[in-house]
Amino acid sequence: MSKNKDQKKSSASRPLSLKKRMLFYGITISIPVLFFIFLEVGLRASNYMGNTDLFVDPQIELDDYLIPNPNFASRYFFYTRTIPNPSNDVFLREKPENGFRVFAMGGSSAAGYPYGFNATYSRVVRDVLTDAMPDKQVEVVNVGISAISSYTLFDQVDEIIAQKPDAIILYAGHNEFYGALGVGSNENLGGFPGFVRLYLKLQRFKTFLLLRNMMVESGKLIGGFFSSEEIDESATLMERIINTRSIELDSPTYELAMHQFRSNLEEIVKKFDEYDIPVFVGSLGSNLKDQPPFINITDGDQPPAQDIYGEAVQLYNGGNIEQAAEKFEYAKDLDGLKFRAPSQINTIIEQTAESFSNVRYVPSNEALIAEAKDGIIGHELMLEHLHPNERGYFILGEAFANALIRDFTPDFVPDSNIDYQKRMYLSEFDRRMAWHRVATLKQSFPFVMGEKPRSYTIGYDPISAADSLAFLSVHKNLRWDLAKVELAKIYESRKQFDKAILEYRGLSRNQPWNDSPYVFAARIYLDQGKLKEAEPLLEKAISIYKKDAFTTKMLGAIKVSKGDNERGIELLENSLQIKPNDPQTLYNLSGAYFNLKQYDKALEAVEKGLKINPNFPGLQQWRNQLKSVMNQ
Repeated sequence: MSKNKDQKKSSASRPLSLKKRMLFYGITISIPVLFFIFLEVGLRASNYMGNTDLFVDPQIELDDYLIPNPNFASRYFFYTRTIPNPSNDVFLREKPENGFRVFAMGGSSAAGYPYGFNATYSRVVRDVLTDAMPDKQVEVVNVGISAISSYTLFDQVDEIIAQKPDAIILYAGHNEFYGALGVGSNENLGGFPGFVRLYLKLQRFKTFLLLRNMMVESGKLIGGFFSSEEIDESATLMERIINTRSIELDSPTYELAMHQFRSNLEEIVKKFDEYDIPVFVGSLGSNLKDQPPFINITDGDQPPAQDIYGEAVQLYNGGNIEQAAEKFEYAKDLDGLKFRAPSQINTIIEQTAESFSNVRYVPSNEALIAEAKDGIIGHELMLEHLHPNERGYFILGEAFANALIRDFTPDFVPDSNIDYQKRMYLSEFDRRMAWHRVATLKQSFPFVMGEKPRSYTIGYDPISAADSLAFLSVHKNLRWDLAKVELAKIYESRKQFDKAILEYRGLSRNQPWNDSPYVFAARIYLDQGKLKEAEPLLEKAISIYKKDAFTTKMLGAIKVSKGDNERGIELLENSLQIKPNDPQTLYNLSGAYFNLKQYDKALEAVEKGLKINPNFPGLQQWRNQLKSVMNQ
């Protein structure tokens, strides 16, 4: 009995062989690894947090396109629930051989806030480049979104490179303090750019996003026990994302923001340089003359911003414009609430352009200054503190377009008869949408520091049909495109045809893949007998969708009326293949055959038309006239 116990004890104390130890350690390590693998697979299968890729299928009838993902910004906003959206610039899934593709990067100004859509400077660039490169299929895709910093721009680079861009245009730097992952933002991860860029790579994993969200929600829950402050669900994104409201010029926090911007910008242009992609970086403009400092720091090492601003106003009113401009700039830099990029950001942009061969400096701020009254930017170009009005956005677009032309088509001379600003097709509806967004913004921080006033939306009385629909679009989530179609129909019913056409032209500029706005506008011209104006719209509609009976019929009739019978016959025959029992198409086709002296075909077409509708206006008379000619 004692001997057996000794044998068992000896066996238990005997060390495991190397093979067994390796197997044991392998199983031990593999358990958590397998757990996270299965968790990642499960999260992806359940589509946790949705698709966060930069580009997705736009879910339109044509399957040839991609679009910036409305959900991709959820990568960056883990504390703030309000997620901004990018533009809806579609581009071809497969880049064509003659394609020229540009991506526009940046924050809310790049995204065209508060207008969006056709007011973005990138669409002005597209319009000009399309004329400058008639042999190219030009695409300018805007991926700018509100409240993002240079960290998030860096995170987009690899996915943009995968889409084979020919150039990048970048207008960014206002959000280094309060944008996502900025030094003064709630969405802040510290002051080490390398660490934050590693975090951005890790958040591509759903498991990492889950852990991040769990930690954030736990922090909010714990914080709620120690704070009586309630979250204002009506707060704007600008208000929600702020953490540090007072940042002094040249302070450690300020210097950290400058460091992160320089570091990220250099990493961005280096990545593009690896693929020989030029980057056009614009200098930043903001409202200097008509925007007083938001926060006045009186106990710091620098002069109070409000005092310097007051000096600037006195100098300006006294006619000392040059010194006033310097003081206005200095007052903006001293502002404790750094929503407007300090001057050093533009210095960093210029220095980066000098240091990297693939970077082109775009003097966009200089272009705004040249346009501004007395060379000091104010409300004539800015809606509030830094977002341009439609004239301002056009100037930005023109500055970038000119820079691209110098690089890619230096011999191009723009047609002085083309009004590119008019071709933005902004209507009263678009302007009222911008007005409502700015009115909402100015009722909140930082324009209102104390108790919020009564919302202007309560009992609001619209000033027009356009204003009514704009109000619904901004405050009730009425889709922009649906609102424009509804407004165009209202204008048509009132016989305000020019206004209706403007809405349709705005739609077509925003949805180049959609033939409907072109057809709607063409119908108005056709009803007025304006064939010359209708023709290019119908041509564009057919280039998008070739199987519409009305479009092919009407364009065919126009071609016949102009004497282009061969093209007219081709279009009318295509229309009949789609809709074979249309007597009007047969009538027009008969006339085209007659013009080519193909009398038998002309008679055959008219006979078919009479069988379908013997009472179709003019058809019987045309048959008699045609027979008379044939008898002669």
